[in-house]
Amino acid sequence: MLAKNFKKSLLAVNIGLVMSAGFTGAVFAAEETQIKEDVEVIEVRGIRASTKADINNKRFANAVVDSITAEDIGKFPDKNVAESLSRITGVGVSREFGEGEKITVRGSDPTKNRTLLNGQNVGTADWFILDNPSRSFNFTMLPSSLVSNLEVYKSPEARLDEGSIGGTVILHTRKPLDLDSGTTHINLQSQYSETSEEHDPLIEGLFSWKNEDEKFGILVSGSKSERTVRREGFEVLGWDAQDDGTYTPRTMGVPVFRQDRERTTLFTAIQFAPSDDFSATLNILDSNMDVNNTNSNYLLMNPASNATLSYEGENAVYGSGGTDVRWNHINRISSTDTSSIHLDIDFATDSFSMNVELGTTEAEGGTLNETSWEYGGQGDYNFDLTGSTPTVNAGVDGTDPSKFNGGWIWGGNKPTTDEESYGQVDFDIPVDMGAFTAIKVGVKYRDQKRTQDREAYSWHWGYANDGVSANYMSQIIGTDCPTLAQCDLAIGSDSVGADVVNGDITQQLTHNSAKMFELGLGPDASYAAHKVLGEIFAVEEKKTSYYIQGDFSGDDFRGNIGVRVAKTDQDSSGYLFSSDSAGLLTVDNPGLNPDLVPSTLEWVTESRSYTEILPNFNLSYDLAEDQIVRLSAARTMARPNFFDISPITAPGDLGEDNPTAQAGNPNLDPQLANQFDAAWEFYFDEASLFAITLFYKDIESYQTSGTYMQDFYDQEEDMWISATVTRPENGPGGTTTGLEATLQYDLGGGFGVSANYTYTDAKNDGERDVMNPGSGLVMGASENMLNASAFYEDDLFSVRAMYNYRTEWYKGLHSSGAELWNDDYGQLDFTTTVNVTENISVVFEGINLTNEKVVEYNTSKDRVLSIYENGRRFVLGANFRF
Repeated sequence: MLAKNFKKSLLAVNIGLVMSAGFTGAVFAAEETQIKEDVEVIEVRGIRASTKADINNKRFANAVVDSITAEDIGKFPDKNVAESLSRITGVGVSREFGEGEKITVRGSDPTKNRTLLNGQNVGTADWFILDNPSRSFNFTMLPSSLVSNLEVYKSPEARLDEGSIGGTVILHTRKPLDLDSGTTHINLQSQYSETSEEHDPLIEGLFSWKNEDEKFGILVSGSKSERTVRREGFEVLGWDAQDDGTYTPRTMGVPVFRQDRERTTLFTAIQFAPSDDFSATLNILDSNMDVNNTNSNYLLMNPASNATLSYEGENAVYGSGGTDVRWNHINRISSTDTSSIHLDIDFATDSFSMNVELGTTEAEGGTLNETSWEYGGQGDYNFDLTGSTPTVNAGVDGTDPSKFNGGWIWGGNKPTTDEESYGQVDFDIPVDMGAFTAIKVGVKYRDQKRTQDREAYSWHWGYANDGVSANYMSQIIGTDCPTLAQCDLAIGSDSVGADVVNGDITQQLTHNSAKMFELGLGPDASYAAHKVLGEIFAVEEKKTSYYIQGDFSGDDFRGNIGVRVAKTDQDSSGYLFSSDSAGLLTVDNPGLNPDLVPSTLEWVTESRSYTEILPNFNLSYDLAEDQIVRLSAARTMARPNFFDISPITAPGDLGEDNPTAQAGNPNLDPQLANQFDAAWEFYFDEASLFAITLFYKDIESYQTSGTYMQDFYDQEEDMWISATVTRPENGPGGTTTGLEATLQYDLGGGFGVSANYTYTDAKNDGERDVMNPGSGLVMGASENMLNASAFYEDDLFSVRAMYNYRTEWYKGLHSSGAELWNDDYGQLDFTTTVNVTENISVVFEGINLTNEKVVEYNTSKDRVLSIYENGRRFVLGANFRF
């Protein structure tokens, strides 16, 4: 055996537990007491020490698990947990606004994975108006500093919550009794964003105290950050398939997205452990994020409808002619607020240990107010959509506000909520039954409700606020502010970088957002607010789960076998109304609008129940003292998205050619899979590992979609428009086969490297029909994903460079109804730390050094849908530890 190899023992397990500060492996209260008495507490400091802790956690897990410790998280240039997770084998992350938001695990899309904080769900309310309520977790709410360590369970255990096809992420927070009394951490940073050219502050702090006998402690952690987001882009708002098999582009434009993002997160842990047999911890989380944003877009309206077109293959990528040129600006007041209260009680006797957990979590947010102003003119345009940088000329001076005449005002709001209350009881009973060492049983109940409201504003119907009938939109746009040159609506010019798009369309106005808000929604504005009945819903789920799990071990093996039974009672509610109206219910500033109100209106609920039986088995075998073979088999499930099972019908832009709409289906079934894992792990040094894992998932049903036609009322045109409605349906299954390879190598002398690669072959058995968008495809699956990093550290200095890459993946349906794909994406980051003293360090970080762009397309890479540039970011900061 190599000199540095170590054999499994209670001491090794205990060191791993202490280093990970909360690892969830099975351990009894008596063993915890032994840790306190026999093992010195080890604080994880430095990249190499973090690597050792991560390897130790993985080695002694009873399932296929990867983990990251707090110190390792701190050594990444990551501002939220999703970006930290992207370093783990098999995990991909989306960065639409330059910061990690949602993850995919082993080819399963973000809605088919679960993220738990201390083993429990945290409410989520997406802030972006184009997002629909799903089961994915928005990681922008949680700063990395909140987390003590995290684990990704790729093979389930019966004791863990159901609901994931890809993987279950468990985030652990710190506990005050695990830290020295008076522990203080302060982190001060300034972040510079290249696109916005702004410096934004971040401050994080942690203080932990416990009394002298270490029976009571309080930990308080806080984080406050600001980020000025600017995203420059180019968009084609859909491609239309023609009868001859060719495709023509819809409206195209150059959007500039701006956002002032402010996030405040407070976390408190109160722990009481009067004896070795009893411990109670109360975790309180409150996270608030204000994400007000604007989007300006210089648009060519439906250029292909009146153009001379040229083709490359089947796609019209060249064109010229005359068309409407519009300048559109959207103001949005948006936020997302999340809170949770979680009580965790542990009690142990000589014959069993018991865990009781109670809690509640709430989230509310969304777009709380939106106004969009659109002014237009005429231009002689031409476009060339070939190559990595399109060229578009509008033929109108986009910086001259007098060229844009009044057109249309629209707006509304889309608030969402997420509430859940839960309770669970778990028993861990030591036994001596052959190889079995413990029997675990438990029950959990969850009551969750997701809602979406929707209102539309109109400035052209109904009575004015003073009771006098008026058309306020005509007054403002037609009389008071006939062009953008009046009313201080334009306050300068702006441009988009030539590495995103070329041509005169890159030169555009800068809006006066405050003036637009005052005119549209200020105290002197006159507008009506209408409930959009077809987009309002509430989905409530009452979930009851039971499990039994047996843990077993021998001289050279260990594992568990169990079964979890999950029952779901689902209520999907929405408005049922007659089709003799626009489906709008005026709720503010009501006027004589009989054409808006349906003759019949009723709030209805559609209910259903289903139960799934989910067995699983995990085996770890010590092939040698430094090698482990793992086998696992399980049946898993993921419930459908809340939006997809809502009884709604929501139209898109009815002004487009071939308009589309989305509908829900309360009768969607959960996705089920039978999965198998086989892994070989070689621990050839205490900080070195090579592992290969094969995984296979037999998916019983993928969600597919069907279409039908329905008429919708278009306010702008004052007419009924026929749109194609896409409705999710239960579809055929498929398979996901993959390989994960992981290398972590301590080279000695302070140097080290790590790399991991994931190959995923995800297949949908459904028929691939390009005329039926989304058919035969699997969301979220990149065929290849790669992470590579190298580091050096000594007592004074450490530096780490990291590269993260994934190949193209299908993202679902675009707002136009077309298939949306994300092109290959690779990002290079680095971080360096200088230890000024034992307690003070200076940090410098670089994020997205290659200035990678987010490129999206419609099935063929020649049909670009969007190119977004978020730019590079640089961080300078100081950390203080006492």
